[in-house]
Amino acid sequence: MKPTIRHRFVGAALVILCGIQGATAGSGGSAYSLLGLGDIRYTPGARSEGMGYAGLALLSSQYIDGMSPATWSRLDRVRLEGSAFYEGFNSTDGTTSRYLARMDFHGALLAIPVSRPSGIVVVAGFTPFSEVNYDTYTSSVVPSQNVDPVTGAHDSLGYQTHQVGTGGITRGQLGLSWAPSQEISFGATFNYLFGTIDHVASQITQTSGTIGGTFTDRTTLSGVNFTAGMVITGLDRISEAFRPFSLGFMITTRTNLHTAMETTYDFAPPPDAVPVRDTSAQTFGRIAVPFSYGFGIGYRPSERWTVAADYGAQPWAGADFNGISPFGIRNSHRFGIGAERAGSTELTARSFDRFAYRLGVTYSATYYALNGQQINEWGITGGVALPLTGESRVNIAAIYGGRGTTAGSLVKDKIFRLTVSLHISDVLPWFVQTEEE
Repeated sequence: MKPTIRHRFVGAALVILCGIQGATAGSGGSAYSLLGLGDIRYTPGARSEGMGYAGLALLSSQYIDGMSPATWSRLDRVRLEGSAFYEGFNSTDGTTSRYLARMDFHGALLAIPVSRPSGIVVVAGFTPFSEVNYDTYTSSVVPSQNVDPVTGAHDSLGYQTHQVGTGGITRGQLGLSWAPSQEISFGATFNYLFGTIDHVASQITQTSGTIGGTFTDRTTLSGVNFTAGMVITGLDRISEAFRPFSLGFMITTRTNLHTAMETTYDFAPPPDAVPVRDTSAQTFGRIAVPFSYGFGIGYRPSERWTVAADYGAQPWAGADFNGISPFGIRNSHRFGIGAERAGSTELTARSFDRFAYRLGVTYSATYYALNGQQINEWGITGGVALPLTGESRVNIAAIYGGRGTTAGSLVKDKIFRLTVSLHISDVLPWFVQTEEE
Protein backbone atom coordinates (compact mmCIF):
# COMPACT_ATOMS: atom_id res chain seq x y z
CA MET A 1 0.00 0.00 0.00
CA LYS A 2 1.89 3.07 -1.20
CA PRO A 3 1.61 6.10 1.12
CA THR A 4 0.77 8.31 -1.86
CA ILE A 5 -2.28 6.20 -2.65
CA ARG A 6 -3.34 6.04 0.98
CA HIS A 7 -3.13 9.83 1.22
CA ARG A 8 -5.40 10.08 -1.81
CA PHE A 9 -8.16 8.58 0.35
CA VAL A 10 -7.53 10.12 3.76
CA GLY A 11 -8.36 13.73 3.09
CA ALA A 12 -11.69 12.96 1.43
CA ALA A 13 -12.89 10.15 3.66
CA LEU A 14 -12.60 12.07 6.92
CA VAL A 15 -13.85 15.50 5.84
CA ILE A 16 -17.47 14.36 5.79
CA LEU A 17 -18.73 10.90 6.54
CA CYS A 18 -21.91 10.40 4.57
CA GLY A 19 -23.45 13.55 3.21
CA ILE A 20 -25.47 11.83 0.50
CA GLN A 21 -27.21 9.15 2.58
CA GLY A 22 -27.33 10.62 6.05
CA ALA A 23 -30.26 8.73 7.55
CA THR A 24 -30.08 5.38 5.83
CA ALA A 25 -28.50 2.13 6.91
CA GLY A 26 -26.16 0.06 4.84
CA SER A 27 -23.34 -2.44 4.80
CA GLY A 28 -20.07 -1.05 6.06
CA GLY A 29 -18.24 0.15 9.13
CA SER A 30 -16.16 3.02 10.45
CA ALA A 31 -14.28 5.48 8.24
CA TYR A 32 -11.28 5.09 10.55
CA SER A 33 -10.65 1.62 9.11
CA LEU A 34 -9.32 3.42 6.03
CA LEU A 35 -6.06 4.03 7.92
CA GLY A 36 -3.16 1.66 8.50
CA LEU A 37 -4.25 -1.96 8.19
CA GLY A 38 -7.82 -1.20 9.26
CA ASP A 39 -9.40 -1.97 12.62
CA ILE A 40 -7.06 -4.27 14.55
CA ARG A 41 -9.04 -7.15 16.04
CA TYR A 42 -8.38 -8.51 19.51
CA THR A 43 -10.13 -11.90 19.56
CA PRO A 44 -9.59 -13.85 22.79
CA GLY A 45 -13.01 -15.53 22.59
CA ALA A 46 -16.60 -14.91 23.64
CA ARG A 47 -15.86 -15.56 27.32
CA SER A 48 -13.17 -12.88 27.57
CA GLU A 49 -15.09 -10.48 25.32
CA GLY A 50 -17.97 -10.56 27.81
CA MET A 51 -15.50 -9.79 30.62
CA GLY A 52 -14.05 -6.60 29.15
CA TYR A 53 -11.62 -8.53 26.90
CA ALA A 54 -9.72 -9.74 29.98
CA GLY A 55 -8.46 -13.27 30.58
CA LEU A 56 -4.71 -13.62 29.95
CA ALA A 57 -4.29 -15.07 33.45
CA LEU A 58 -7.31 -17.42 33.42
CA LEU A 59 -6.80 -21.15 32.94
CA SER A 60 -9.93 -22.95 31.79
CA SER A 61 -10.99 -26.50 31.05
CA GLN A 62 -13.83 -25.27 28.81
CA TYR A 63 -12.77 -22.25 26.73
CA ILE A 64 -10.10 -21.69 24.07
CA ASP A 65 -8.45 -18.28 24.40
CA GLY A 66 -7.33 -17.23 20.93
CA MET A 67 -4.72 -14.77 22.22
CA SER A 68 -2.94 -16.59 25.06
CA PRO A 69 -1.70 -20.14 24.31
CA ALA A 70 -0.55 -20.70 27.92
CA THR A 71 -4.20 -20.78 29.05
CA TRP A 72 -4.89 -24.01 27.10
CA SER A 73 -3.11 -26.41 29.48
CA ARG A 74 -6.26 -27.30 31.48
CA LEU A 75 -8.30 -28.37 28.43
CA ASP A 76 -8.96 -32.09 28.85
CA ARG A 77 -11.36 -32.79 25.98
CA VAL A 78 -11.44 -32.11 22.28
CA ARG A 79 -13.16 -28.77 21.81
CA LEU A 80 -14.27 -26.89 18.72
CA GLU A 81 -15.24 -23.23 18.84
CA GLY A 82 -16.75 -21.24 15.97
CA SER A 83 -18.05 -17.66 16.13
CA ALA A 84 -20.22 -15.24 14.18
CA PHE A 85 -19.81 -11.49 14.62
CA TYR A 86 -22.18 -8.54 14.16
CA GLU A 87 -20.88 -4.98 14.24
CA GLY A 88 -22.82 -1.74 13.83
CA PHE A 89 -21.56 1.85 13.69
CA ASN A 90 -23.71 4.93 14.17
CA SER A 91 -21.27 7.55 12.91
CA THR A 92 -21.54 11.34 12.74
CA ASP A 93 -19.38 14.27 11.72
CA GLY A 94 -21.51 16.63 13.84
CA THR A 95 -23.84 17.50 10.96
CA THR A 96 -24.98 14.25 9.40
CA SER A 97 -25.09 10.71 10.71
CA ARG A 98 -25.22 7.26 9.23
CA TYR A 99 -25.68 3.71 10.51
CA LEU A 100 -23.61 0.99 8.87
CA ALA A 101 -23.47 -2.64 9.95
CA ARG A 102 -22.35 -6.06 8.85
CA MET A 103 -22.24 -9.65 10.06
CA ASP A 104 -19.38 -12.01 9.38
CA PHE A 105 -17.63 -15.21 10.37
CA HIS A 106 -15.39 -14.52 13.38
CA GLY A 107 -13.04 -17.47 13.37
CA ALA A 108 -12.83 -21.07 14.53
CA LEU A 109 -10.42 -22.92 16.82
CA LEU A 110 -9.95 -26.64 17.46
CA ALA A 111 -8.22 -27.87 20.64
CA ILE A 112 -6.90 -31.42 20.98
CA PRO A 113 -5.42 -32.47 24.34
CA VAL A 114 -2.43 -34.78 23.87
CA SER A 115 -1.23 -35.29 27.45
CA ARG A 116 -3.45 -34.27 30.33
CA PRO A 117 -0.79 -34.73 33.09
CA SER A 118 1.68 -32.54 31.16
CA GLY A 119 -0.91 -30.00 30.00
CA ILE A 120 0.04 -30.55 26.36
CA VAL A 121 -2.78 -29.30 24.16
CA VAL A 122 -2.55 -28.63 20.42
CA VAL A 123 -4.73 -25.83 19.03
CA ALA A 124 -5.25 -24.84 15.39
CA GLY A 125 -7.62 -22.45 13.66
CA PHE A 126 -8.30 -19.04 12.15
CA THR A 127 -9.18 -15.68 13.70
CA PRO A 128 -9.35 -12.15 12.24
CA PHE A 129 -6.33 -9.88 12.67
CA SER A 130 -7.66 -6.72 11.00
CA GLU A 131 -10.68 -5.58 9.01
CA VAL A 132 -11.17 -2.75 6.52
CA ASN A 133 -14.81 -1.80 6.13
CA TYR A 134 -15.82 1.77 5.28
CA ASP A 135 -18.31 3.41 2.93
CA THR A 136 -18.14 7.20 2.59
CA TYR A 137 -19.18 10.00 0.23
CA THR A 138 -17.59 13.40 -0.42
CA SER A 139 -18.56 16.28 -2.71
CA SER A 140 -16.15 18.50 -4.66
CA VAL A 141 -16.17 21.22 -7.32
CA VAL A 142 -13.40 21.88 -9.84
CA PRO A 143 -13.19 24.60 -12.51
CA SER A 144 -13.66 23.43 -16.11
CA GLN A 145 -11.94 24.60 -19.29
CA ASN A 146 -15.19 26.15 -20.59
CA VAL A 147 -15.45 29.95 -20.39
CA ASP A 148 -18.72 31.88 -20.24
CA PRO A 149 -18.72 34.20 -23.32
CA VAL A 150 -20.47 36.99 -21.41
CA THR A 151 -18.77 37.04 -18.02
CA GLY A 152 -15.52 35.36 -18.99
CA ALA A 153 -15.77 33.10 -15.92
CA HIS A 154 -14.92 29.42 -15.97
CA ASP A 155 -17.70 26.90 -15.51
CA SER A 156 -17.59 24.62 -12.49
CA LEU A 157 -17.78 20.84 -12.58
CA GLY A 158 -19.39 19.20 -9.60
CA TYR A 159 -18.81 15.58 -8.66
CA GLN A 160 -19.08 13.19 -5.77
CA THR A 161 -16.56 10.59 -4.70
CA HIS A 162 -17.84 7.32 -3.30
CA GLN A 163 -15.11 5.54 -1.34
CA VAL A 164 -15.46 1.93 -0.22
CA GLY A 165 -12.95 -0.24 1.60
CA THR A 166 -13.27 -3.99 2.13
CA GLY A 167 -11.15 -6.94 3.15
CA GLY A 168 -8.64 -7.47 5.90
CA ILE A 169 -6.05 -9.83 7.32
CA THR A 170 -6.73 -13.29 8.75
CA ARG A 171 -4.51 -15.04 11.30
CA GLY A 172 -4.03 -18.77 10.90
CA GLN A 173 -2.48 -20.26 14.02
CA LEU A 174 -1.01 -23.55 15.16
CA GLY A 175 0.28 -23.90 18.71
CA LEU A 176 0.50 -25.90 21.88
CA SER A 177 0.62 -25.52 25.63
CA TRP A 178 2.75 -27.27 28.25
CA ALA A 179 2.45 -27.34 32.04
CA PRO A 180 5.52 -28.78 33.77
CA SER A 181 3.66 -28.42 37.07
CA GLN A 182 0.28 -27.35 38.43
CA GLU A 183 1.71 -23.92 39.25
CA ILE A 184 2.96 -22.79 35.85
CA SER A 185 1.89 -23.14 32.20
CA PHE A 186 3.62 -22.19 28.97
CA GLY A 187 2.32 -21.86 25.44
CA ALA A 188 3.43 -20.83 21.96
CA THR A 189 1.87 -20.45 18.51
CA PHE A 190 3.04 -20.06 14.94
CA ASN A 191 0.88 -17.44 13.21
CA TYR A 192 0.47 -17.02 9.46
CA LEU A 193 -1.10 -13.69 8.46
CA PHE A 194 -2.70 -13.36 5.04
CA GLY A 195 -5.42 -11.39 3.31
CA THR A 196 -6.52 -8.91 0.66
CA ILE A 197 -7.53 -5.27 1.11
CA ASP A 198 -9.43 -3.27 -1.54
CA HIS A 199 -9.75 0.52 -1.60
CA VAL A 200 -12.23 1.66 -4.25
CA ALA A 201 -12.95 5.28 -5.25
CA SER A 202 -15.70 6.10 -7.76
CA GLN A 203 -16.19 9.60 -9.17
CA ILE A 204 -19.85 10.37 -9.86
CA THR A 205 -20.21 13.40 -12.12
CA GLN A 206 -23.06 15.90 -11.65
CA THR A 207 -22.59 17.82 -14.88
CA SER A 208 -23.93 16.70 -18.24
CA GLY A 209 -21.35 15.92 -20.88
CA THR A 210 -18.77 14.68 -18.37
CA ILE A 211 -17.81 11.14 -17.48
CA GLY A 212 -16.79 9.51 -14.24
CA GLY A 213 -14.58 6.61 -13.38
CA THR A 214 -13.48 4.16 -10.73
CA PHE A 215 -10.06 3.12 -9.55
CA THR A 216 -9.38 0.17 -7.27
CA ASP A 217 -6.25 -0.37 -5.23
CA ARG A 218 -5.97 -4.09 -4.38
CA THR A 219 -3.26 -5.21 -1.98
CA THR A 220 -2.52 -8.80 -1.00
CA LEU A 221 -0.51 -9.35 2.18
CA SER A 222 1.20 -12.28 3.88
CA GLY A 223 3.69 -12.81 6.69
CA VAL A 224 4.44 -14.81 9.83
CA ASN A 225 4.97 -14.13 13.52
CA PHE A 226 5.07 -16.04 16.80
CA THR A 227 3.22 -15.73 20.10
CA ALA A 228 4.45 -16.99 23.46
CA GLY A 229 2.77 -16.87 26.85
CA MET A 230 2.93 -17.95 30.46
CA VAL A 231 0.43 -18.34 33.32
CA ILE A 232 1.46 -18.64 36.97
CA THR A 233 -1.02 -19.97 39.55
CA GLY A 234 1.21 -21.12 42.43
CA LEU A 235 1.32 -17.78 44.19
CA ASP A 236 0.34 -19.35 47.51
CA ARG A 237 4.00 -20.34 47.86
CA ILE A 238 4.70 -16.66 48.51
CA SER A 239 1.76 -16.19 50.85
CA GLU A 240 -1.47 -18.09 51.52
CA ALA A 241 -3.33 -14.83 50.85
CA PHE A 242 -2.25 -15.06 47.19
CA ARG A 243 -3.82 -18.49 46.60
CA PRO A 244 -6.85 -17.15 44.64
CA PHE A 245 -4.62 -15.09 42.31
CA SER A 246 -2.98 -15.93 39.00
CA LEU A 247 -0.72 -14.00 36.64
CA GLY A 248 -0.49 -14.17 32.86
CA PHE A 249 1.78 -12.76 30.18
CA MET A 250 1.97 -12.96 26.37
CA ILE A 251 4.09 -11.44 23.63
CA THR A 252 3.83 -11.53 19.82
CA THR A 253 6.87 -10.90 17.66
CA ARG A 254 7.31 -8.23 15.00
CA THR A 255 5.84 -9.13 11.61
CA ASN A 256 7.10 -8.40 8.11
CA LEU A 257 4.10 -8.46 5.79
CA HIS A 258 5.03 -8.91 2.14
CA THR A 259 2.66 -6.97 -0.11
CA ALA A 260 1.70 -6.99 -3.78
CA MET A 261 -0.47 -4.15 -5.11
CA GLU A 262 -2.04 -3.24 -8.39
CA THR A 263 -4.45 -0.48 -9.41
CA THR A 264 -7.31 -0.96 -11.85
CA TYR A 265 -8.85 2.05 -13.64
CA ASP A 266 -12.37 1.85 -15.09
CA PHE A 267 -13.63 4.87 -17.04
CA ALA A 268 -17.31 5.43 -17.83
CA PRO A 269 -17.44 6.41 -21.55
CA PRO A 270 -20.14 8.42 -23.32
CA PRO A 271 -23.15 6.47 -24.63
CA ASP A 272 -22.39 3.90 -27.33
CA ALA A 273 -18.66 3.99 -26.59
CA VAL A 274 -16.52 1.08 -25.48
CA PRO A 275 -15.75 0.96 -21.73
CA VAL A 276 -12.13 1.69 -20.91
CA ARG A 277 -10.12 -0.35 -18.40
CA ASP A 278 -6.47 -0.13 -17.53
CA THR A 279 -4.45 -2.03 -14.93
CA SER A 280 -1.13 -0.89 -13.52
CA ALA A 281 1.87 -3.14 -13.18
CA GLN A 282 1.99 -5.05 -9.90
CA THR A 283 4.30 -3.52 -7.32
CA PHE A 284 5.81 -5.29 -4.33
CA GLY A 285 6.60 -3.94 -0.88
CA ARG A 286 6.83 -4.63 2.81
CA ILE A 287 4.86 -3.55 5.87
CA ALA A 288 6.56 -3.91 9.26
CA VAL A 289 4.00 -4.55 12.02
CA PRO A 290 5.46 -3.95 15.51
CA PHE A 291 5.51 -6.52 18.29
CA SER A 292 2.72 -6.55 20.89
CA TYR A 293 2.51 -7.68 24.49
CA GLY A 294 0.04 -8.00 27.32
CA PHE A 295 -0.20 -9.12 30.92
CA GLY A 296 -3.11 -9.89 33.20
CA ILE A 297 -4.16 -10.84 36.69
CA GLY A 298 -6.91 -13.23 37.72
CA TYR A 299 -8.70 -13.58 41.04
CA ARG A 300 -10.92 -16.54 41.89
CA PRO A 301 -12.38 -16.18 45.42
CA SER A 302 -14.75 -19.14 44.98
CA GLU A 303 -15.66 -21.93 42.56
CA ARG A 304 -18.25 -19.79 40.79
CA TRP A 305 -16.73 -16.31 40.83
CA THR A 306 -13.81 -15.07 38.73
CA VAL A 307 -12.42 -11.55 38.30
CA ALA A 308 -9.79 -10.62 35.70
CA ALA A 309 -7.93 -7.53 34.48
CA ASP A 310 -5.63 -7.19 31.45
CA TYR A 311 -3.33 -4.56 29.95
CA GLY A 312 -1.86 -4.74 26.44
CA ALA A 313 0.15 -2.48 24.15
CA GLN A 314 1.65 -2.27 20.67
CA PRO A 315 4.21 0.43 19.69
CA TRP A 316 2.84 1.30 16.24
CA ALA A 317 5.17 4.30 16.04
CA GLY A 318 7.79 1.73 15.03
CA ALA A 319 5.77 0.51 12.06
CA ASP A 320 6.71 1.33 8.49
CA PHE A 321 4.95 0.93 5.16
CA ASN A 322 7.62 0.45 2.51
CA GLY A 323 10.14 2.27 4.67
CA ILE A 324 7.86 5.21 5.49
CA SER A 325 6.00 5.87 8.75
CA PRO A 326 2.28 5.39 8.03
CA PHE A 327 -0.06 8.36 8.12
CA GLY A 328 -2.42 8.77 11.08
CA ILE A 329 -0.87 6.05 13.28
CA ARG A 330 0.40 6.16 16.89
CA ASN A 331 1.28 3.75 19.71
CA SER A 332 -1.74 1.87 21.04
CA HIS A 333 -2.67 0.32 24.36
CA ARG A 334 -5.76 -1.18 25.95
CA PHE A 335 -7.13 -2.05 29.37
CA GLY A 336 -10.00 -4.31 30.41
CA ILE A 337 -11.52 -5.60 33.60
CA GLY A 338 -14.43 -7.97 34.10
CA ALA A 339 -16.09 -10.62 36.21
CA GLU A 340 -17.83 -13.94 35.65
CA ARG A 341 -20.33 -15.90 37.71
CA ALA A 342 -20.09 -19.48 36.46
CA GLY A 343 -23.18 -21.63 36.06
CA SER A 344 -24.16 -24.15 38.70
CA THR A 345 -23.26 -27.79 38.04
CA GLU A 346 -25.95 -29.12 40.40
CA LEU A 347 -28.47 -31.37 38.65
CA THR A 348 -31.32 -29.79 40.60
CA ALA A 349 -30.31 -26.20 39.75
CA ARG A 350 -32.81 -24.00 37.92
CA SER A 351 -32.22 -23.23 34.25
CA PHE A 352 -31.12 -19.62 34.80
CA ASP A 353 -28.77 -20.68 37.58
CA ARG A 354 -27.00 -23.02 35.14
CA PHE A 355 -26.09 -20.07 32.92
CA ALA A 356 -22.76 -18.25 33.27
CA TYR A 357 -22.99 -14.44 33.44
CA ARG A 358 -20.25 -11.93 32.57
CA LEU A 359 -19.78 -8.19 32.82
CA GLY A 360 -16.86 -5.86 32.14
CA VAL A 361 -15.51 -2.55 30.87
CA THR A 362 -12.74 -1.85 28.37
CA TYR A 363 -10.77 1.19 27.26
CA SER A 364 -8.43 1.41 24.30
CA ALA A 365 -6.14 4.09 22.95
CA THR A 366 -6.42 2.94 19.33
CA TYR A 367 -3.56 3.32 16.88
CA TYR A 368 -5.46 6.08 15.05
CA ALA A 369 -4.40 9.75 15.41
CA LEU A 370 -5.59 12.49 13.04
CA ASN A 371 -5.58 16.28 12.92
CA GLY A 372 -3.99 16.45 16.36
CA GLN A 373 -6.74 14.26 17.83
CA GLN A 374 -6.06 10.90 19.51
CA ILE A 375 -8.82 8.42 18.72
CA ASN A 376 -9.76 6.51 21.88
CA GLU A 377 -12.41 3.83 22.35
CA TRP A 378 -14.42 2.73 25.38
CA GLY A 379 -16.94 -0.02 25.89
CA ILE A 380 -19.25 -1.76 28.36
CA THR A 381 -19.38 -5.52 27.84
CA GLY A 382 -21.67 -8.31 28.93
CA GLY A 383 -22.11 -11.97 28.16
CA VAL A 384 -23.89 -15.21 28.95
CA ALA A 385 -23.09 -18.89 28.42
CA LEU A 386 -26.03 -21.19 27.70
CA PRO A 387 -25.45 -24.92 28.34
CA LEU A 388 -26.52 -27.36 25.64
CA THR A 389 -25.57 -31.00 26.20
CA GLY A 390 -22.62 -32.21 28.22
CA GLU A 391 -20.03 -29.46 28.25
CA SER A 392 -21.12 -27.85 24.99
CA ARG A 393 -22.13 -24.19 25.24
CA VAL A 394 -23.52 -21.27 23.28
CA ASN A 395 -21.67 -18.14 24.37
CA ILE A 396 -23.01 -14.66 23.64
CA ALA A 397 -20.96 -11.50 24.19
CA ALA A 398 -22.12 -7.93 23.53
CA ILE A 399 -20.39 -4.57 23.74
CA TYR A 400 -21.73 -1.04 23.54
CA GLY A 401 -19.22 1.77 23.28
CA GLY A 402 -17.88 4.67 21.32
CA ARG A 403 -14.77 6.17 19.85
CA GLY A 404 -13.52 9.27 18.12
CA THR A 405 -14.58 12.89 18.15
CA THR A 406 -16.17 15.42 15.82
CA ALA A 407 -13.44 17.95 16.63
CA GLY A 408 -11.00 18.67 13.82
CA SER A 409 -13.49 17.60 11.12
CA LEU A 410 -13.32 14.01 12.31
CA VAL A 411 -15.92 11.31 12.98
CA LYS A 412 -17.51 10.07 16.19
CA ASP A 413 -18.70 6.46 16.31
CA LYS A 414 -21.21 4.77 18.55
CA ILE A 415 -20.50 1.05 18.37
CA PHE A 416 -22.51 -2.10 18.99
CA ARG A 417 -20.83 -5.49 18.67
CA LEU A 418 -22.32 -8.93 19.19
CA THR A 419 -20.44 -12.23 19.14
CA VAL A 420 -22.25 -15.58 19.13
CA SER A 421 -19.95 -18.54 19.68
CA LEU A 422 -20.72 -22.26 19.64
CA HIS A 423 -18.47 -24.45 21.80
CA ILE A 424 -18.73 -28.16 20.99
CA SER A 425 -17.06 -30.63 23.34
CA ASP A 426 -16.26 -34.30 22.89
CA VAL A 427 -17.93 -36.49 25.53
CA LEU A 428 -14.77 -38.34 26.64
CA PRO A 429 -11.21 -37.14 27.15
CA TRP A 430 -8.72 -38.08 24.45
CA PHE A 431 -5.39 -39.83 24.99
CA VAL A 432 -6.41 -40.92 28.53
CA GLN A 433 -6.01 -44.61 29.30
CA THR A 434 -8.85 -46.32 31.12
CA GLU A 435 -8.26 -48.99 33.72
CA GLU A 436 -8.86 -52.57 32.61
CA GLU A 437 -11.45 -54.53 34.54
